[in-house]
Amino acid sequence: MLGAMPTLRSPRPEDLSASDREILERVAKRRGTTIEGLGGIWKAQAHWPPLLEANIREASAAFLATGGLPMLTKQAMHVGVSMSNACDY
Repeated sequence: MLGAMPTLRSPRPEDLSASDREILERVAKRRGTTIEGLGGIWKAQAHWPPLLEANIREASAAFLATGGLPMLTKQAMHVGVSMSNACDY
Protein backbone atom coordinates (compact mmCIF):
# COMPACT_ATOMS: atom_id res chain seq x y z
CA MET A 1 0.00 0.00 0.00
CA LEU A 2 1.25 3.45 -0.86
CA GLY A 3 1.55 6.14 1.76
CA ALA A 4 -0.14 9.51 1.66
CA MET A 5 0.90 11.87 -1.12
CA PRO A 6 2.88 14.81 0.26
CA THR A 7 1.43 18.25 -0.30
CA LEU A 8 3.58 21.09 -1.54
CA ARG A 9 2.29 24.39 -0.31
CA SER A 10 3.20 27.65 -1.96
CA PRO A 11 5.24 30.07 0.11
CA ARG A 12 3.36 33.15 1.21
CA PRO A 13 4.63 36.33 -0.47
CA GLU A 14 5.20 37.99 2.90
CA ASP A 15 7.49 35.13 3.94
CA LEU A 16 9.84 35.59 0.97
CA SER A 17 13.11 37.46 1.06
CA ALA A 18 13.22 40.77 -0.81
CA SER A 19 15.27 39.26 -3.67
CA ASP A 20 12.97 36.22 -4.01
CA ARG A 21 9.90 38.46 -3.96
CA GLU A 22 11.48 40.62 -6.69
CA ILE A 23 11.98 37.53 -8.87
CA LEU A 24 8.38 36.42 -8.35
CA GLU A 25 7.13 39.91 -9.16
CA ARG A 26 9.07 39.83 -12.46
CA VAL A 27 7.62 36.42 -13.30
CA ALA A 28 4.10 37.52 -12.37
CA LYS A 29 4.43 40.70 -14.43
CA ARG A 30 5.62 38.68 -17.40
CA ARG A 31 2.57 36.42 -16.98
CA GLY A 32 0.28 39.46 -16.68
CA THR A 33 -0.73 38.88 -13.08
CA THR A 34 0.33 39.38 -9.46
CA ILE A 35 2.30 36.98 -7.28
CA GLU A 36 -0.96 35.85 -5.70
CA GLY A 37 -2.45 35.28 -9.16
CA LEU A 38 0.29 32.96 -10.43
CA GLY A 39 -0.96 29.51 -11.46
CA GLY A 40 -0.26 26.32 -9.54
CA ILE A 41 2.84 25.19 -11.44
CA TRP A 42 4.48 28.57 -10.98
CA LYS A 43 3.53 28.72 -7.31
CA ALA A 44 4.99 25.26 -6.74
CA GLN A 45 8.29 26.48 -8.17
CA ALA A 46 8.16 29.56 -5.94
CA HIS A 47 10.00 27.59 -3.27
CA TRP A 48 13.14 28.41 -5.25
CA PRO A 49 12.53 31.62 -7.21
CA PRO A 50 15.83 31.49 -9.17
CA LEU A 51 14.70 28.12 -10.61
CA LEU A 52 11.30 29.57 -11.42
CA GLU A 53 12.88 32.49 -13.25
CA ALA A 54 15.21 30.15 -15.16
CA ASN A 55 12.26 27.94 -16.18
CA ILE A 56 10.31 30.96 -17.43
CA ARG A 57 13.34 32.11 -19.41
CA GLU A 58 13.85 28.61 -20.89
CA ALA A 59 10.18 28.24 -21.79
CA SER A 60 10.15 31.62 -23.49
CA ALA A 61 13.38 30.91 -25.36
CA ALA A 62 12.06 27.55 -26.55
CA PHE A 63 8.84 29.13 -27.73
CA LEU A 64 10.63 31.90 -29.61
CA ALA A 65 13.37 29.69 -31.06
CA THR A 66 13.45 29.35 -34.79
CA GLY A 67 12.60 25.97 -36.19
CA GLY A 68 10.54 24.25 -38.82
CA LEU A 69 7.31 26.06 -37.98
CA PRO A 70 6.69 29.72 -38.77
CA MET A 71 6.25 31.96 -35.70
CA LEU A 72 2.60 32.69 -36.55
CA THR A 73 1.85 28.94 -36.61
CA LYS A 74 3.54 28.44 -33.23
CA GLN A 75 1.59 31.35 -31.76
CA ALA A 76 -1.68 29.97 -33.14
CA MET A 77 -0.90 26.55 -31.63
CA HIS A 78 -0.10 28.19 -28.29
CA VAL A 79 -3.44 30.01 -28.28
CA GLY A 80 -5.32 26.88 -29.36
CA VAL A 81 -3.82 24.71 -26.62
CA SER A 82 -4.39 27.43 -24.03
CA MET A 83 -8.03 27.76 -25.04
CA SER A 84 -8.64 24.00 -25.09
CA ASN A 85 -7.17 23.76 -21.58
CA ALA A 86 -9.27 26.72 -20.37
CA CYS A 87 -6.16 28.66 -19.32
CA ASP A 88 -6.91 32.05 -17.82
CA TYR A 89 -3.97 33.88 -19.34
